[in-house]
Amino acid sequence: MHTLTLLVMLLLSPPEPVAGGGGKPSPATAMLEKGTALYKQGDTAGALKAFDAAAKADPSDARPFYLRGVALEKTGDPAGALQAYRKAVALKADFAEAQNNLGALMLTNADSVSAARAFEAAVRAKPNYPEAHFNLGVARDAEGKVPEAVAAYREAVRQKPADAAYRMNLGVALRKQGDVPGALASLKEATRLAPKDALVWTNLGMIQSDAKAYDAAAESLEKAVKLNDGSALAWNRLARVALRLKQPDRAAEAAARACKLEPKNAAYAADLCHVLVEKRDTTAAAKECRTAAALDRQNPLASYELGKVLVAKGECASARKELDRFAAMPGIKPEAKAQAAAIAKSCTAPKK
Repeated sequence: MHTLTLLVMLLLSPPEPVAGGGGKPSPATAMLEKGTALYKQGDTAGALKAFDAAAKADPSDARPFYLRGVALEKTGDPAGALQAYRKAVALKADFAEAQNNLGALMLTNADSVSAARAFEAAVRAKPNYPEAHFNLGVARDAEGKVPEAVAAYREAVRQKPADAAYRMNLGVALRKQGDVPGALASLKEATRLAPKDALVWTNLGMIQSDAKAYDAAAESLEKAVKLNDGSALAWNRLARVALRLKQPDRAAEAAARACKLEPKNAAYAADLCHVLVEKRDTTAAAKECRTAAALDRQNPLASYELGKVLVAKGECASARKELDRFAAMPGIKPEAKAQAAAIAKSCTAPKK
């Protein structure tokens, strides 16, 4: 699975003054301006009090609720922020920034359908709003509507062509559509725009690997781990590519780094198990394959490789049990089942 970035737009621009008596801002607007200034100074608590005062002064004004949502997100209260944004868009349905932020919170709550509706409302209200088009793409992708995601990303890129994140997500979505050349072109442009962004290099490397351009993929993924040696994803994908390039030592090193960073990730553990089997390091493979199988008893790679290791160690009963488990898993093809049965049959217990 390729990584997608969600960009959440939190605009906190000074509100437009509303003329009151004598040309002075209204009390509500004066409190909004005070709250905005406090927020920019880092006084979130003071800003929230000012925004609340503004809402009491003019309950029909959507801006205090929007700004309250922004401040509540800053304090780590997404539930409160969600409520505030809902109130803002209830008062002003064409409040683009509030709709965008509401959609972003809905998306983090895995409600991609409602999020997409909010982002659509944002771009209707403000067509020249690349962040909202981008977020609409993320929501559509989460819904599995890849063509719609591509269209939204393309519009975001058209409006803001120098943004690497937009081009990265467009490339990932194009790959899902089967447009590998388009995906590679978009990701390469993203790396040009953001040459120090490890995530962009990781995604490029993964798509190059999909295209079987393993040398290029290895180069991209090496750049990714150099830029961010704490990325388990980049290390794991580098391990897979190194194995393709018949570099078992580098593959084992990279796979081990991924597992060290995310020791509970069953897929990464299964990949390390696979690499060690390919290296014919039976002792280390047995340990890692057991770890992988324990993390996820339904991981087919872990069961298959553990079965092979047990055959190599002559533990035939355990090997047959593990390979039978593999064959019984959903989605295993008949040829893979036949191969597992042949491996189990080949097992020979050591002579006593």
